[in-house]
Amino acid sequence: MLVGAAALLSASAVGLIAFGLAGSDVGAPASADRTPGTAANSPPSPAVKSPEPSANTVVTASAPLRLRVPAIALDGAVSEYSQQMIDDRGGFDPATLSTIAWDTTIQGGLAGTDSVNTVYLYGHSWVDPAVFNNLKEMKAGDLAAVDTANGTLCYLAQKTLTLDKAEYKSNDELTNAIPNRLVLVSCYRPVGYDPNAATVKNIVVVLQLDQNATNSGC
Repeated sequence: MLVGAAALLSASAVGLIAFGLAGSDVGAPASADRTPGTAANSPPSPAVKSPEPSANTVVTASAPLRLRVPAIALDGAVSEYSQQMIDDRGGFDPATLSTIAWDTTIQGGLAGTDSVNTVYLYGHSWVDPAVFNNLKEMKAGDLAAVDTANGTLCYLAQKTLTLDKAEYKSNDELTNAIPNRLVLVSCYRPVGYDPNAATVKNIVVVLQLDQNATNSGC
């Protein structure tokens, strides 16, 4: 299932980060390495509207192209992950250990000051170098920059969560449609984790757009 650097690894050990999406379960990773999901329907309507940005901070919503998190030395290009890829690969399974995958199935899940939903980015964690290995080290207040064709968005980390994969789909905080939010997701692999064992938890970082810092060199 995995290609590139990941092709040498056991697919069952690396595992899926998430299995598909359901319209009411926006962006939800599933249990173990493969949990039944439902077909993607329309995501929920945003509960709140995005605040009106000032003229000098407007970055029209568009695709995320690059993610930078200085606190954990993360800097990588973002690739689109489509519904066809979800179907073909059985869920969210980025192509290589260095791939950051953006969920394109979320209606309104674009990066911008006028975003009406959450941007979900997925990446692998592994015993060897992988793009989201240090995600578990992020803490509240850490900064993440998302580059788009229209400008750079600056997000502040609010919290880091470790959840059973099945629990994610019932966590309203993570699955509700929330404007200007960024969610980073990976499999949770603590120090000493058996690389031959399937992961049963996700590490999740929840961030919110900093309107004041946007496009100011974050």
